[in-house]
Amino acid sequence: MQKQVAYQVHDDVDTAAQASHRTEAVRLAGAASRPVDSPARQLQRDVAAAFGARQGWSVKRTVLLGAAYHAVILSALCLAAFETFSHVAG
Repeated sequence: MQKQVAYQVHDDVDTAAQASHRTEAVRLAGAASRPVDSPARQLQRDVAAAFGARQGWSVKRTVLLGAAYHAVILSALCLAAFETFSHVAG
């Protein structure tokens, strides 16, 4: 049984080593190339467009909204940490 497992591990290591030796072609970006657009970047662009389209949206509102968002996240993390430590200590 142990020899069979050893052979399987050895075969897996050989397969991984062969896979790592394969080289992939690297393409250089040209003048007509477009950057890769991730879903997160697209969401960020859509949110920025939605906030920019509102009348009267200012930097002050953006900063206040960001501060409120971070305060909520920080308070949730603090509550979770307090609950975790109270269970561990108690």
